[in-house]
Amino acid sequence: MAMTPPGRYAGISVEILGSPRVRREDGTDWKPPQLLADLLVTLALAGADGRSREWLRRVLWSQLPSTDANPVVQAVQRLRKHVPIPKPAPGGPYVLDVPAERIDALAFCRGVAELAPDGGRSGPTGATPPDELARVDGLLGMWRGSPWARDSRLPESAWNDVRRARDRLVARVRDLPADEQAGLAHWNRFREHFHGEPGTGRPVAPAARREPRKRVLIVDDMIGHALAVALDGTYDCEVVGSLAAWKQLLGQEPPLDYACALVDRHLSERTADCGGEIVLRDLRRLRPALPTALMSVDLPYEDSESLRERLGARAVIPKHNDAHESLVPLVDLVEKLIARGQSG
Repeated sequence: MAMTPPGRYAGISVEILGSPRVRREDGTDWKPPQLLADLLVTLALAGADGRSREWLRRVLWSQLPSTDANPVVQAVQRLRKHVPIPKPAPGGPYVLDVPAERIDALAFCRGVAELAPDGGRSGPTGATPPDELARVDGLLGMWRGSPWARDSRLPESAWNDVRRARDRLVARVRDLPADEQAGLAHWNRFREHFHGEPGTGRPVAPAARREPRKRVLIVDDMIGHALAVALDGTYDCEVVGSLAAWKQLLGQEPPLDYACALVDRHLSERTADCGGEIVLRDLRRLRPALPTALMSVDLPYEDSESLRERLGARAVIPKHNDAHESLVPLVDLVEKLIARGQSG
């Protein structure tokens, strides 16, 4: 893998053995929203080989038509603001240009591979050398959680190399004498991360099954991704950025299993269209019970009640404050919108 050039990305590290994050040289970190987190993890695990645009589209954007790769490009551009991803050669793969030793999962696999094959035991007592125990404990301490337990579009098979390395480390620890095992500072916390996985975690009851997060449809050509980021901690969002993309989505006959929809009235920069009204009419026809909200910086000369009735929207949201990058309190809004839909 090429060395990261000095400057903006100097000293960063990528940590994916737990909730994905990018650690900056100054000690601050960036925690990506779900889709960008999946993209970051994918490229981190791929190492110097990277992943092709087609592979990324097929695995992370499988709901898109096979010829539509623009969302992949857009997501890479957004991720590129935080980590170095050089522009690939035509047909070439996207590669995360961060040294392997600064990607925790790759450093972990290498560290396990470099452990002494016999535990480093020597002498009449067969005790494990202190430096070898320190290396084992350091590898245990690299984990902040179970990466494959988080909601992700990435298949668990992508973690096979990391999982095998983890299992080899677990076997190494279990071979230690009881007193040496008890002296490992990170062993108990490490086991807690895996919720009683056979042979790995503590023998405790599995964690309660989590209810799937509600899905929110966002139709907006300008700030759709910003809205998705604002909601990512609570909801899974699907962003549609144009009327053409909406028609493509309908062409796939999806279940449209959203809890609510936020739809911008204008889907072009000149605000000369009313494409969002077409989307709302489609939703009213296909999902009449779905609670929807109309968003616009240029509302028609029409009272809100008649506008809601005409388009079947439960709420009308003026976007007058977007210029100041101060979004409306979205989580509260979406909660109320979904509650209205559930109450009929």
